[in-house]
Amino acid sequence: MLNDTPQWVAIYTHSRAEKKIDQTLQAAGYKTYLPLQHTRRQWSDRWKDIEVPLIPSYTFAKIKASDVVPVRNTAGVVRIVSWHGKPAIIPEKEIYAIKKLMDAKAEVHVKNNELLKLGAKVRILEGPFVNMEGMLISDCEDGNFCVSITGLDFALVTTIEQSILVPVEEDPDEQKGLWEE
Repeated sequence: MLNDTPQWVAIYTHSRAEKKIDQTLQAAGYKTYLPLQHTRRQWSDRWKDIEVPLIPSYTFAKIKASDVVPVRNTAGVVRIVSWHGKPAIIPEKEIYAIKKLMDAKAEVHVKNNELLKLGAKVRILEGPFVNMEGMLISDCEDGNFCVSITGLDFALVTTIEQSILVPVEEDPDEQKGLWEE
């Protein structure tokens, strides 16, 4: 919960308004962070190197409780990301980790965790269970996921790292067992 000490929050913005909002909040005296990545885009007549937000429609700001309303009322801000009606605090170490990745010019891909919801069918990308499919049954600690790998009339349950899981689109015509290739 926000208090009188400035803390990091995520701000959800209108599409393609991240840079403008970041500049507006900085001009108003807030500490902000908009992670940008370099990319090469093609126009009809040329290629151009540009900087785009790492996380589309999001920027970060370090604010106090008294800053919530003015920040929320900034043109282009859709909302401050909240949890149970209160602004969700982002730990300083997470902002630092993002900055460190961006400073290292590492190739960073953002995956939407909403694709890996409980009950979703997932495929394992590597390890001893590579290409097996199962159902996500639990969100475990430390970024691991428990997956039920079914195929018979029972389930095997194991813990799989989130980074090697991908969602599987359901094919209604497919009746193949999960253990079959």
